[in-house]
Amino acid sequence: MLIKIRRALLLLAVTLFMSAPLAQAGEKVTLVYTNSLNGWLDYCHCRDNPRGGLVKRATEIKKIRKQYGPVMLFETGDFFAYDGDTLLADYVLKCYEYIRYDAVCPGDQEFTIGVSEFIKRRRILPFVCNNLMVNTGSGFKNYFSRYRIVEKGGVRIGVIGTMHPSVFRYYPSATTAGVRFSDQVSAVREDVAALKKAGVSAVVLLSHSGFDVDRELCRAVPGIAVIVGGHSQTLLKKPVKCGRTLLVQAGANGSHIGILQAVIKGGYVDTYTNSFRLPDEYQPADDPRIRRLIRQYSEELKKKYNTLKFK
Repeated sequence: MLIKIRRALLLLAVTLFMSAPLAQAGEKVTLVYTNSLNGWLDYCHCRDNPRGGLVKRATEIKKIRKQYGPVMLFETGDFFAYDGDTLLADYVLKCYEYIRYDAVCPGDQEFTIGVSEFIKRRRILPFVCNNLMVNTGSGFKNYFSRYRIVEKGGVRIGVIGTMHPSVFRYYPSATTAGVRFSDQVSAVREDVAALKKAGVSAVVLLSHSGFDVDRELCRAVPGIAVIVGGHSQTLLKKPVKCGRTLLVQAGANGSHIGILQAVIKGGYVDTYTNSFRLPDEYQPADDPRIRRLIRQYSEELKKKYNTLKFK
């Protein structure tokens, strides 16, 4: 009997020893993030502010996926241009669909084409936004998923989208009359709790609110591993630590592609490295599919203006 007990204890000790390194190792995940494209399909010859546009971004993201494996690709809004160009918006959406984002938080600039027009296009991308309600003529509704669970490489990450009401501060009443917000902090708290209950490894918040609001959110809502920011076009060269939450954002005009390699432990980032890719007019090579879409857009634009000119 004593021998059996000793064997059982030995087996238990071996089991604990073998499993301990796995528990201590954490879960590795690579988050790739972009924001504030502002409608740049093509690269520009800009000495002071080089940017590669979507034609270079698509190639760069292919390289990132090849290098890092199953990355999670996120966007936090303002990918449409400022001026409400519906034709350009449609081509930006085609490019984003081709690039294959895992979750996208809309920004205020997406509504420059008109509230109803943007809502018609909501199913093209995996949009998430938990506190925005929109009226397209039949009362206010939330047309977007509050959150998504993204699984890559065996790691399950809960991804919430949120917007702050102040992002529409300077918009005309034709736009602001069609949008309404529930309390942001309450909505995020509710979804963090739901995702924790669902057993995700960590929660990522895609926030189109601006850097200052993101700092307030991280203090008000515990349980968020990473806040990927947008709207303020802030380039955080080094992630900002806010309690146990990391804040990241990738600047203006889609110039930077952020890469956050993180080890997750206990629902938070334990260790990480953060870097950026900066495509420009010279590198990497143009993505052939995006280049064709740009040509199509240019041809349609010429037809549109010729039609208007000779009416």
